[in-house]
Amino acid sequence: MAHLWTLLSAGLLLMSVAEPLSSPQENDNKLVKHTVFTKSQTQVNESALRNVSEPTPSHTPTTSAPLTTTTSPNSSLAPQCPGNQLMHESSNVCICPSIMVKDGDNCSCPKGFTLEGAAECKDVDECEGERPGPCDLHASCINNPGSYSCSCLRGYLMGSDGCQDVDECALAAVTGLQACQGEAECKNTPGSFTCSCHEGYVMATNGRGCVDVDECSFEELCRRELGNVCVNTPGSFSCQCQLGFRAETAACVDVDECIESPVACDGRSVCENTLGSYECVCRPGYRGNGTHCEDENECVSGGHTCDANARCGNIIGSYFCQCYQGFNGDGHSCFDIDECVVNNGRCEHNCTNEPGSYSCQCASGYQLDPDRHSCTDVDECVALNGTCEHICINTQGSFHCSCRPGYQLHIDGHTCVDIDECKLQNGCCSHTCTNSPGGHTCHCPPPLLLDIDNLNCRNATSCKLRNGGCDHMCTVRAEGHVQCSCQAGWQLDEDARSCVDVNECEDFTNGGCEQLCVNHPGGFNCTCKEGYIVRKDDPTKCQPVCDPPCQNYGVCVAPNICDCPPGYPGVGCSAMCSPPCAHGGTCMRWNECLCLRGWTGAGCHTAVCEFPCANGGRCVGPDTCQCPSDYTGPQCLLPLCTPACQNGGRCVDVNKCTCVGGWQGARCQIEPVVCQKPCINGGVCVGLNRCRCTKGFTGELCEQAVTTPCVPPCQHGGTCSPHNTCTCPEGTAGLRCERLTCPVVTTVVSMARGVRKAFRESYVDRCGPFGVQLCTKYRINQARVYLQAYRVGYKIQCPQGKST
Repeated sequence: MAHLWTLLSAGLLLMSVAEPLSSPQENDNKLVKHTVFTKSQTQVNESALRNVSEPTPSHTPTTSAPLTTTTSPNSSLAPQCPGNQLMHESSNVCICPSIMVKDGDNCSCPKGFTLEGAAECKDVDECEGERPGPCDLHASCINNPGSYSCSCLRGYLMGSDGCQDVDECALAAVTGLQACQGEAECKNTPGSFTCSCHEGYVMATNGRGCVDVDECSFEELCRRELGNVCVNTPGSFSCQCQLGFRAETAACVDVDECIESPVACDGRSVCENTLGSYECVCRPGYRGNGTHCEDENECVSGGHTCDANARCGNIIGSYFCQCYQGFNGDGHSCFDIDECVVNNGRCEHNCTNEPGSYSCQCASGYQLDPDRHSCTDVDECVALNGTCEHICINTQGSFHCSCRPGYQLHIDGHTCVDIDECKLQNGCCSHTCTNSPGGHTCHCPPPLLLDIDNLNCRNATSCKLRNGGCDHMCTVRAEGHVQCSCQAGWQLDEDARSCVDVNECEDFTNGGCEQLCVNHPGGFNCTCKEGYIVRKDDPTKCQPVCDPPCQNYGVCVAPNICDCPPGYPGVGCSAMCSPPCAHGGTCMRWNECLCLRGWTGAGCHTAVCEFPCANGGRCVGPDTCQCPSDYTGPQCLLPLCTPACQNGGRCVDVNKCTCVGGWQGARCQIEPVVCQKPCINGGVCVGLNRCRCTKGFTGELCEQAVTTPCVPPCQHGGTCSPHNTCTCPEGTAGLRCERLTCPVVTTVVSMARGVRKAFRESYVDRCGPFGVQLCTKYRINQARVYLQAYRVGYKIQCPQGKST
C-alpha cells in the first residue's frame, strides 16, 4: 500500500491510500485511490507550504468488456469455462465478471469485498463497529468501496504514527500567522490551543486577544475616598498619594506621623495617628483641642465614678467625691443614715427614713404643717363637702354629716333621704298633698284656689289671689268670675287656666325658616345646618361658613369652599403659600417661604435654637427652650430642687441640695445638731454626739488617723481594695473577712501506731460554718478520734486557727 501526503494551501492535508485491485498478472498497475482531507485548527500560510510535494497521480481502474453467457443449440459442443468463470461473448475467452479476479480456475473478490452468491462481490464496511475501529484514536473512519480511509479530527494531522496533535502555537511562529492576538499568550492543548492574558489584562470577546484592565475603576484602590488619585497604565496602575500618605505596593498607605516625625502636642496630650494626618488628644482629666489642654471638670462632663448620693468636686487633672448630707461612706459608695433613730426625727406623729433624708407623716385626718414636722387637723368638709350629701361638720381628726330640713340621714352616714310629709296628716293640706324632695305641696280642685297659707283652698272671685289661678293674664268679669288669657306664642289649655306653648315649626311653612326651625316656649328660632349660619339681615335665611374665611375678595359659596379671584389659589383665597408663612415669613414662590432668623421649615413653623436644649428641653422659639419641670436656664442646664433648698443650701442636681452651716436633710431643713464635744480634723456633727469624719480620720470625735482606707478595717490578713471593700484570703469570708472557714480536705494525723486502712479522700468530712466539723461518715468520741475504719489515737487535724 502506498501513502501520499500533500499539505494544501487551505490548511488541508491530503492522504492517498492506494491498494491493488486484482492479481499481479492482470491488475499490477491498477490502483484505487482514497483521499482524506483534515483541516487544522489554525490556518496555514499558503506561501510557506508551497515546497511540499504534490500528490503522485494514481491509476484509475479500467472497466472490462461486457460478459455474455451464450448457449449454443448444441450445448454439448460449446466450450465450458472452469469454476465460476464466464465466457466472453465476443472473444470466447473465460474471464471473471466485474471486479472479481482469477484465483486458479475460480473467480474471487478482491480485498475489501466479500462474495455474495456465485458471481457478486459486496463491499465490506471496515468502519462498522465501535470507535476508533481501524483508525487512530484521534481520527474518524470513512468507508469506501473496497476500502476505507481515516480522517484526522480537527487539530490533528496524519503522520507516520497516525494522527498527531498540531501545535498551533509553534505553527503560527513558523508561518507568521499568530493564533492569539496582541499580548495574549498561546498555549497548545491536545487538538486545539488556548489564549491567556498576563496580569493586568482580560480576554477579549473573541477569545484570542487581550484588553487592558482599568484597575482605577475599582473604588478600593489607592483610597481615593481620601483624595488620592489612581492612574491607569497598560497592564497595571499607579497611585498619586495625598500629603500624609505614601505609595507602597500600588496603594496609598497612611504615614504614622506620631512615630516618624516629632509633633507639637501639648504636654498634657498624647499623639494619635489618623488617616493622612495626626491629632493631639488630651490626657485623661484634661480636655481641649490637643494643642492646648485644660483641666476637665469631670463633675460636669460625667466622667466620674461618684456615688449617686455623693457630691463630685473637681481638682486639676482629677476630682473627688463626698457623700451628701444624710449619707456616710467614701463618696464612691455612700450608705444612708437613718435619721428616725434619734428623737423620732422630731416628727409629731410618724417618721419614715428615706435615702439621704427622712419624712414625717401624720395620722389619718391630719396633714403635715409647712415645718414638715407638726400635724394639723384636716377639715374634710372643705374638699368635696367631706362626701356629705348635705351638711358636713368637721371634728378633730374626722368629720360627720347632717341633713337639711325635710331629710333624714341614711345609715351610710353620708346620704340624705327625703321625708314624705304627705304620710303625716296629709301634710296639713285641706285637699290634695303631693310630696317633693325636702318638702310637699298642697293642691286644690277647680275652681278652688290655694290660699296664701299654701294649705287651704277657697273660691276665686278676683285676680288678687294667685292671679285668679291663671298662668298668664287674669281678667275679672262683671258677674264676679275670672277669665284667663295667654301671651303671644301660647294658647289656653282645656282647663281654661293653663297656657301651653304653640309649636310654630309644625305647620307647612316650617315657621318661615329656610333650613331648620327650633321651637321654644312662647316662640321659635330659625337655625341652620352644619356649615351654615343665620344671616344678620334676614334671620330666616342661612349663609355658608368658610373657615378660614375667604380673603382677597373671595366669596364663600358653600361650607369651606371659596370662589377665589385669579392669583389667590390658597385656602381661604390666601396667597401662593398655603398655609401662609408663619412668624413673619415672606411667601417667595409657590408654597415656598423665606423665614426670619430663628425659624425654619416649609411654613416657618419650626423654631431654631443656636445652642440645643438639653435634658429633654424643647425649642419653642428663636433661642428659647421650654424646659422640663426639673431643669431651668436658657439651655435647660440648671437643675431644680422642688421644694427649694433651704437655709442657704445650694441645688447641685435635680432635687439634690448641698447644705452649709451644719444644716441637714434633703432640703437642708434639719437644724444643725450640736455635739457636746466638737468634731475635729474637719469632722461634721451629724447627730446627737455623732461626728462624720473626713477621709483619713476616724473615732468618736474624728481624732484618730486612719492607717487603712477601709473603715472598719479588714480582719485576718484581708487586703483593703478601692471603694472600702476587702479582699479576703483563703479560709476567711465576710465583708471585713471576719468569718473563718475550714478547708475542704482535712488531714489524718497519727497519735499511735499504724493505720488499719488507708485514708481515702472520699471519706473526708466537710467543715461547716464557723469551723464546726460536721461528721457524716464516722462518729467522733469525746477524744475526737474516729472509732470506725481507724484505730483509736487518730484524729482530724485542721490548719492553724481552725478546729474540728
